Amino acid sequence: MRRDQLVAELDGYFHVADVQGDEWESLFNLVYDAPYWRDYVESSWLTSFNGLMVRGSDEVTHVATCVFPSDAILRRVPAGSFVFAEHPVDDAPGDVFAPWSKATFARLRADRISVYSVHAPLDHHPEVSPSVLLARALSLKAPKAFLPMARGLAGGGAIIGDSDVTVAELHRQLQAVLGPEVRVALGPGLSAEAADSRAAGRVAVVAGGGASVESLEAALALGCTTYVTGNALSPCTIAFVRQIHDAFRTRAKTADVAIIDGTHYGTEKLAQLAMVDWFKARGLEARFEVGVPERR
Repeated sequence: MRRDQLVAELDGYFHVADVQGDEWESLFNLVYDAPYWRDYVESSWLTSFNGLMVRGSDEVTHVATCVFPSDAILRRVPAGSFVFAEHPVDDAPGDVFAPWSKATFARLRADRISVYSVHAPLDHHPEVSPSVLLARALSLKAPKAFLPMARGLAGGGAIIGDSDVTVAELHRQLQAVLGPEVRVALGPGLSAEAADSRAAGRVAVVAGGGASVESLEAALALGCTTYVTGNALSPCTIAFVRQIHDAFRTRAKTADVAIIDGTHYGTEKLAQLAMVDWFKARGLEARFEVGVPERR
């Protein structure tokens, strides 16, 4: 398939032209404090920080999907690959986000590897959003989207719905869905015994980095009693990020909300697996590149 044909189809599927003010833009600029990346990315990508980021081979035969395309992943994908990801950064344990090295960008250019990244368009997507897929896997009833992450897109990046099971059973279900590579954890102060006797109730699924007071308040306004996310319990060496997570946990405790954490990587993994099927349906060879959960 021609690269430009594939990009046009992806742009339409994710409504890239409609995106305004994706919250990811400020995070990207924070992570990449050195300007070397500007010599390698498409100028059109800088209008919304979504879509084709790095232009590679004109013809696409192999696609790699991944949550965080690390330097290690970008070193091992074959020359001429088309890389699809939610985040154009690495997720380094302890540091949350880390930039790709200049050598990685040079390798992308030399080996004609394309990178296509969508953040809010993926999180908002009605079919392949990480939160949508998790809510479906957890059998939430009457799911409703909330928490917009950009302007110009319908819905939001999170899902809230009702569950008939206990918090402990929801925890077990999430562990089964994410597999053994991801360790799913219960929030601090919630014992296994307490989780066994507590109804999950109104469940908010905020895949990825949802451990903020702002996101929690949006869920509480919709009746949330259990909050499933990805970074509430993962260690971080960055002081201001620790403060955000500490404030989130404090607010969850005062609101008596149960926390279930499947890591940032883990809770966004299902979307990348779904996109493998999307690419294969178009006759392309595709596979999910396994990354490293930030908490083992």
